[in-house]
Amino acid sequence: MKNNLLKFLSLIVIAFSSYVASFGQEKQKPAQNAAADNSGLLYKITGKDLKKPSYLFGTVHIVCAPDMLPMDKLNGFLDQTDQLVLEIDMDNPAEMQTMQNGLLIPGGKTLTDFLKPEQLAKIDELTKNTLGVSIEQVKSLRPIMLQMLIISSPKVIGYNPPASYDLAFSQAAAQKKKPIEGLETVASQMELMNSQPLEKQAKQLYETALNPDKTFGEFKKLLEIYKTQNSDALYRFIENQMPAEDKDFQTRMLDTRNINWIPKIEKMIAGKSSFIAVGGGHLGGKNGVVNLLKAKGYQVQMIKL
Repeated sequence: MKNNLLKFLSLIVIAFSSYVASFGQEKQKPAQNAAADNSGLLYKITGKDLKKPSYLFGTVHIVCAPDMLPMDKLNGFLDQTDQLVLEIDMDNPAEMQTMQNGLLIPGGKTLTDFLKPEQLAKIDELTKNTLGVSIEQVKSLRPIMLQMLIISSPKVIGYNPPASYDLAFSQAAAQKKKPIEGLETVASQMELMNSQPLEKQAKQLYETALNPDKTFGEFKKLLEIYKTQNSDALYRFIENQMPAEDKDFQTRMLDTRNINWIPKIEKMIAGKSSFIAVGGGHLGGKNGVVNLLKAKGYQVQMIKL
């Protein structure tokens, strides 16, 4: 499998935590006024005897290129640091091999083992309309992976090819000979993503096929909130869209990972000035990375782009 495709699929995996709201049920609408909160997407981290400042940026992993925040400004902050830190290091060949090994439903099974023929027919209609392929060609993919491929497809995003902050930062870091570090591994992200039973994943995929406009609409709302540069509003949107029965899953996808990242981030920024880019949904909320760093005694100052 080509390396560029594996990198795109790795983006699908890490995007899952940011786009998990797309699978929820519509509830009350969160406030979307960026001026109402001192909440942004780019922060400067200082204090606690750091020799140089580090920067924290909230991304959306797959996006239309025209909707991206100005990369010249963002790369200017990357230039001021010694290394790039992403959720995973997509330039690591071992990580890409792990990605390739984890794409398929285990045991040689396919979606036909979890869904009825009439359900598969609806999904077939969806994959043809969004991916341009029949369900027969992708039936071996894990249902969550297929769902995210559909949601992140050019047909849904509205731009071809979709752009990525992660890839843009990786390319900029490589050009500037800056090392790239990962906060976690592909294996840990896929383990968490697949903690939902395959039967439930298949059911969610079928529900998307029954009403794709609803799922795509929620995803597009998320992107609109992201463009307000309000990380707290982004977190509230995810929180409000998650069905009550999936709250524990949301906690594992966001809060638990944020808490696990903090000691790693502290070690990284103490050793080298870092430009840290993670999904925007990880920044806001009580257990968001911003508040967790403040609780550790760092000064975390918002920078408006």
